[in-house]
Amino acid sequence: MRMQTKFALLAAAGLLVLQTTAPAAQSGYDLFQKALAAERANGNLQQAIELYQRVVREFASDRALAARALLRMADCYAKLGNAQARAIYERIAREYPEQTAAVQEARTHLQVQTQTRTAIQGDRLVWGPAREVDLFGTVSPDGRFLTYVDWFGAGNVVVRDLQTGSDRALTNNTRSGEHGYADFSVISRSGDQIAYSWAPQEVVSRGEELRIVPFDGTVASSRLLLPLNGRDGFRPFDWSPDGRWIALLIEREDQSSQLAVVNARSGELRVLKSIDWRGVNKAVFSPDGRYLAYDLLEGEGVRTQRVWVMAVDASRETAVTPASTTNALMGWAADGRLLFASDRSGRVGLWAMHVEDGRPREIPVLVKPDLSSTWSLGLTRSGALYVWKPAGAESVTVTEFDAAAGQMRPAPGPIFQAFVDSRGRPAWSTDGKRLLYVSCNSSGGNNCRMFIRDLEKSTTREVPHSLGYVAFPRFGPDGNTIVTQGTDLKGRRAIYLIDATSGSTKLVTGKPDLPYWADWWPDGRSIYYGIQGPNEPLVMLRREIGSDVEVEMFRTSSCSRAGRVRVSPDARAIACILRDPATRMTVLMMVPLDGTAARPLMRTREPEWFNAWQWMPDGRAVLVRKLVPGGADELWLAPLDGEPRRLNVDVRNWSEEFDLSPDGRRLAFVASAGANGAEVWALEHFLTPAGGTR
Repeated sequence: MRMQTKFALLAAAGLLVLQTTAPAAQSGYDLFQKALAAERANGNLQQAIELYQRVVREFASDRALAARALLRMADCYAKLGNAQARAIYERIAREYPEQTAAVQEARTHLQVQTQTRTAIQGDRLVWGPAREVDLFGTVSPDGRFLTYVDWFGAGNVVVRDLQTGSDRALTNNTRSGEHGYADFSVISRSGDQIAYSWAPQEVVSRGEELRIVPFDGTVASSRLLLPLNGRDGFRPFDWSPDGRWIALLIEREDQSSQLAVVNARSGELRVLKSIDWRGVNKAVFSPDGRYLAYDLLEGEGVRTQRVWVMAVDASRETAVTPASTTNALMGWAADGRLLFASDRSGRVGLWAMHVEDGRPREIPVLVKPDLSSTWSLGLTRSGALYVWKPAGAESVTVTEFDAAAGQMRPAPGPIFQAFVDSRGRPAWSTDGKRLLYVSCNSSGGNNCRMFIRDLEKSTTREVPHSLGYVAFPRFGPDGNTIVTQGTDLKGRRAIYLIDATSGSTKLVTGKPDLPYWADWWPDGRSIYYGIQGPNEPLVMLRREIGSDVEVEMFRTSSCSRAGRVRVSPDARAIACILRDPATRMTVLMMVPLDGTAARPLMRTREPEWFNAWQWMPDGRAVLVRKLVPGGADELWLAPLDGEPRRLNVDVRNWSEEFDLSPDGRRLAFVASAGANGAEVWALEHFLTPAGGTR
């Protein structure tokens, strides 16, 4: 029996249970029926999900109704092909054990998903869930090894043995960023070499070099292929089948980019195509090495993306997907079939198309519906496609908080919860009545949507804007102006002001060295941000709204590049993080703005470190999250006078920044509804000779 049929039968069974059970609260029952009508009668699944979320949130004390609302919500996500469905089924089984019928139905769904994924789809989990799982590497041709960047360790390029679970570093950092910073890496078709980009620590600019290392080698045996060139960066994509060439993207200092190939022996560089600000997400060689496929956004202000095939001598190129759909290149199989993800059927699926002599030989064929991820880590010789995906559904959650007791206040459920694809990054309005948050694509990159939740009116609305990526948006004191670092649809990285009502987006300032944060000064009339190069002091800048004048406030060597700078509510000090390479200590620092000496508030030793912090409303302490190996993270309160103390708050599933309400009574955070971190999956047995659905 097909999975969709089973889901339909189970959903019908759930509906029958609801119809024969009297509601505990008429208003909760009415809201549930409204959600059911949106789902069944109107086919508006997104609206139905929002209504089911309200049932769970507002009528949490009626656990039978809440569990059934979660079941319907999960089924809506399943119909949308969204992986959050599985996380919600797992939540029902975990949090509602006394609701035996709902738990049994959830477990049946999970069993059907697992059996279908394994037996029919051929999906196989090869690594994770773990927060160390990274998306900057590729799989080896035999499917045994995977390269990645050890972001939660020293920042090395690492080879992971997917059979044994062992890791081997290719670069020689013993602590984070000691000698430089790793970036993208790719394994050769023969499996004996790895190309990777590397930003040396001693270089003040943010440029990268491209290096090659033998698969069984170390940094001592690596060789420089493309040297530093100012702030230019290199992203290697693929090796040619004969091992002579590497396809790569060159990201220029002026934010233009070029698709190119470099000779793996001589370093000869051939630019094939200049691609202005748009860049390329992925490029792969054809099986015969004569062509290069790549995907590219259509143009300014356009979010659709096409797949192109170009001759490696740049003599000609052909668009193989239409401009009216969004497509992502996934790989090029040995039999000549080009694989790409596409939304052409209304839902994202995996499509295959034979390409010969640089041109399509047939119309695309759907080989795998409901693709769970469009981030490809490469295709093996056997035809298995390895993809990266988040492990669990993430949600922005608001709960009561008691700082004096050091714990969450007892409550029947969260005050507010909204699922996001990634990021979240909640921020309170100055009056504490509204919450701002974002939802970016599953890999955390572009297509970021922004929302405002009115907690008094229980309404949510989307904020229009013209940016592709939104980093850390923050409410202004007027409750309508938002400041954020972001990237526009031309790829220009800068600080912007957004009108929350009209969506009008205004560039404030753009500098190559600007960090990824910007915030409001406590007076509400100006914003602050900083510039800091490697091994240089932090320069804090301030700008009045409506002014073009940038004022330097102070310089300090007590803050490292990693992390944000937080100004205290009374504007007398900042809180920041300092990493000491000599002692391998990470220190939460308080830096007075009157020029007096900075002092530590709390220390921890690597591999533990601090990744998010916030001032308490009275400015007398800092709330800080400490990352602990193994995921046993902790929340601490570090007072300006006194000893830090650990709070009785479970933050193990927190995955992003948190924000404390202005009165200190509510915490907004991003948490994983299932396992925290990410996963690598092998998608197998989809390239059958008979193909799929046209």
